Amino acid sequence: MSREEDAKIHALLVDDDSRLQINVRDFLEPYGCEITFRDDGRDIEAVAAELRPDIILLDVMLPGDDGFVVLQRLRAVSRIPVIMLTARGNDADRIVGLEMGADDYLPKPFNPRELLARMKAVLRRAASREEFDSSLKKHPDMLSVGSIRLDLRRQRLYRGDDSVELTSTEFRIIRTFMGRPDEVLSRDAIQTLAFGENYHCNDRNIDVYISRARNTLRKLCGEPLIHTVWGAGYRWIKDEEIGKIRNPKQD
Repeated sequence: MSREEDAKIHALLVDDDSRLQINVRDFLEPYGCEITFRDDGRDIEAVAAELRPDIILLDVMLPGDDGFVVLQRLRAVSRIPVIMLTARGNDADRIVGLEMGADDYLPKPFNPRELLARMKAVLRRAASREEFDSSLKKHPDMLSVGSIRLDLRRQRLYRGDDSVELTSTEFRIIRTFMGRPDEVLSRDAIQTLAFGENYHCNDRNIDVYISRARNTLRKLCGEPLIHTVWGAGYRWIKDEEIGKIRNPKQD
């Protein structure tokens, strides 16, 4: 990893641990990162609006409002990427954070090099979302991710000159993933985003829906495109990843 190749990243670290603040700053600054500190989440919306950081590193166990409350307030007004930090290695906390809108979740203690890698991954996903949003504004009836296009009116999927008609369930599943390219979605998130908050099914149902969508994608593209992220959920893979990711149990 070359320090000279790294783009400058401005990160807002919200954590009252002064030792962690120093360690993170000392590691990241040589890689061209700018770090701003806050000890608690008071007025985080105004702070973020004023500083306009590229990413927020948000501790869960803050004095005053905890990180989940702070995240909820932030997400009401901003889509700025957020990585949650916590000393509690609790899966429930991780899932709650992700479902409330966090982009990633890193347990303490962590290796600063892993933090940097996760920051870059989250920012790449955020850039993909911005590109997608821009494309959707120009073509409101068509979603495009790489070489794949989804006709929202005809419920038809295209790649080049080839196309396939989708069932209603396949359309909902594929639209959900294409609307959030490279973002890891839990089964609960897929259920809500694809079918609505009042739709209830079990995890096995979601897995079956994913499997059917993958079969259709494989027929059109030669690859299933929806990749399993073990312990977290599923994500849509980019064109450049096709054929490079091994996913032996994807069906």
